[in-house]
Amino acid sequence: MSAHSPSNMRAKTTRLKGCAKRATSSAATGAPTKPMEILQRVRATIRERGLLPPEGGVVIVGYSGGADSTALLHLMTRLQEEFHLQIHAAHLHHGMRPEADADVEVCRAVCERLGIPLHVERVDVPALAKARKVSLEEAGRDARYAFFERLAAELNAVAVALAHTQDDQIETILINLLRGTGPRGLCGMPYRRDRIIRPLLDATREQTHRYCAEQNLPTVFDSTNLDPHQMRRRVRAELIPLMRSMAPAFENHLLRLAAILEDEEAWWDHQVQEVLKAIYASPQSLARAEWGEPTRLQTPAYFAEAEGIGRGSVARIPRLSFTRLHPALQRRLLREWLRPHLGTLNLPPFEILEGIRGAALRGQRTSWQLSDRLRLTTDENALTLHEDRSEPESFEYPVVLGTPLFIPQAGAWLLIREISVPGGLSEVVSCGDAQSLEVCFDADAVRGQLVVRNGRRGERFQPLGMTAPKKLSDIFIDRKIPKAQRRRLPLLCDEVGILWIPGYTIAARARITPQTRRVLQATLSRNALEG
Repeated sequence: MSAHSPSNMRAKTTRLKGCAKRATSSAATGAPTKPMEILQRVRATIRERGLLPPEGGVVIVGYSGGADSTALLHLMTRLQEEFHLQIHAAHLHHGMRPEADADVEVCRAVCERLGIPLHVERVDVPALAKARKVSLEEAGRDARYAFFERLAAELNAVAVALAHTQDDQIETILINLLRGTGPRGLCGMPYRRDRIIRPLLDATREQTHRYCAEQNLPTVFDSTNLDPHQMRRRVRAELIPLMRSMAPAFENHLLRLAAILEDEEAWWDHQVQEVLKAIYASPQSLARAEWGEPTRLQTPAYFAEAEGIGRGSVARIPRLSFTRLHPALQRRLLREWLRPHLGTLNLPPFEILEGIRGAALRGQRTSWQLSDRLRLTTDENALTLHEDRSEPESFEYPVVLGTPLFIPQAGAWLLIREISVPGGLSEVVSCGDAQSLEVCFDADAVRGQLVVRNGRRGERFQPLGMTAPKKLSDIFIDRKIPKAQRRRLPLLCDEVGILWIPGYTIAARARITPQTRRVLQATLSRNALEG
């Protein structure tokens, strides 16, 4: 990391979750605003939302060079004396665009003009995405927040200010809705979550662009915003104009809904925490607990049998106690119970949680692999979380084209469908590569029924790039696949053998060639997939 400042420094940021109240205003409806109104708006947001401590301190501004972050940096600089701040700018050079080097120079020039230290870190995001087998968007976001975390820690920053606007908020809520979410996802981004603050959430994108023009501030343009396949770009360019034409005030309505849901989620969070206290408490402490109205959840009686739960490597919820809770509380309880063990970003999707909840209600004996080391079981007595060291039994599931298939041993969904390539095979570029979780292969290479199963002892397989078959166990060793994953790893196979090891390689016989006439696309995901 390089820094345009006296010394190189680094930060600490915390992952985002939850919601925050937001006010609707003329900005939400796109009503005209006075040229300098954005300054008063940001000042009011900081004060009303309590985004900064009264004593002030170091604030890092995430600075990409775009109009939003440039406006935020300039505005925070103008407010630094009033709020007793020392402003630093942080720019991540992600290596994704040819103009990235020029972006750094623009950012450096603006910071020199403002007298603000600039901290630059260079990360090869495409290489990071390939190594971690995630999308470029996810790898870039993770790299950016990791950079902010390190820098905030080194500077002892009181806040990291991000330039998300009201337009970003609306887009985020719609994207969450399209991808599948619950009430929490419809709250959008919070004004503040730990050290992360968003002072521009009450301002619009149009305001930031106009402000930069009025202040003669140079900005950079991210060419990836023109990618027609990017969901945010399509929501911005296609969905929002359509919704606005049908309901001109829809943005205001959406923000009002988010504010209402924030209050709802805050109440539910309190209820879940009370239940969790009961789960991990002794019967004696439960008897002394204060639970408000007796007609409420009556949680202590339900969880009185929970003595000793959560000690050591196993956590347990009595099934009878769980079944007596309202379904809404059951869902939230499962998420919060698993969160400390899995982390917020690795929580199972809704479909898996519903499967677990349904099995618990019926008292079924089921097993759910949540991660390499954690397994959740249900039976007639309890929901139990195990630190798993055992190997799973053999499994095999038939594949139906166009129909999502859930693989409980892997905690993932598989979707295979035939895709059309009207422009020729050169269009088959969005399928990733052999090492991704989305691949394309020759449909005519498939022999018999497609199935998903785990590996078999002594099985052989010829990966792409090899001239002869090789033992599957040797391939696992060569590819450094951990032993704990090998028996749980879902393999796409036909009657001949393995076609694809997700995230690692495809079979040489299934590769796309100039002679390919039909193409199958396979996608593996932790979230449910639409056929």
